[in-house]
Amino acid sequence: MKKIVVAVIVAVFSVLSYSQSDANSILRELQNKYNSISDLSVDYSQNAGGKVILSGKIIFKKENKYRIENKNQVIGSDGNSAWNYNASQKKYVITNYDSENNSIYSINYLVYQLPNECILSARSEGNVKVLELTPKTTNLQFRKIDLWINSDNLIQKIVLSDYNNNTNEINLSNYKLNQKISDSLFSFNPPEGTKIIDLR
Repeated sequence: MKKIVVAVIVAVFSVLSYSQSDANSILRELQNKYNSISDLSVDYSQNAGGKVILSGKIIFKKENKYRIENKNQVIGSDGNSAWNYNASQKKYVITNYDSENNSIYSINYLVYQLPNECILSARSEGNVKVLELTPKTTNLQFRKIDLWINSDNLIQKIVLSDYNNNTNEINLSNYKLNQKISDSLFSFNPPEGTKIIDLR
C-alpha cells in the first residue's frame, strides 16, 4: 500500500504548473538562447497517430535562412526567395520569401512571432519545461501548441493539438549550434529535367 501511495505522490509532483510570470520567464530564457545562436542544424521526426510520418533535418541561419530536408523533398529560403523541390514529382517551385511564414518548422515563428498571438502558460514534466501556447483568437488553425524545452533551453519537442483533438508531434534531436554554415546551403539548383515553376 505504501508503494502505491509513493507512486501516486511521485506522479503528482512530476507534473507541476507554473505561474503566468514563470511562463513569461521561460519564454524569455528560450528567446535569449536563440538570440545567442547564429545558425543550427537539428534532426527531426514528425509523428501523427503514433506513427512516424516524416523525418529529416532542419538547418537554420539568421536572419531568415532555412533548409528542411526529408526523403523526397527539400524546402528552403535564402531570405529573399523561398523554394520547394519535390524529387518524386521532379518539380521545383520558387516564390518570394514571406517573413510572415507561419510554418511549425520555422524557428522565428515559434520562438518570436507565435507567442505574441497566444496566451502563455507553463508546466514541468520531470526535468523538462513545457511552454503552452493557446491562441487568443480562432484565426490560427490549432487549439494549442506545447513547446517542450530541455535544460539547455532548446526546443526538444513540439506538440500541436487541433480543434478535433488530433495531435501532431515533432521531436528534435542532435542539435549542432554555431557551425558557421555556408550561405550556399540555402540556395538550390534543381537537377536537369526538373519542371520549374517561378511564382515571383
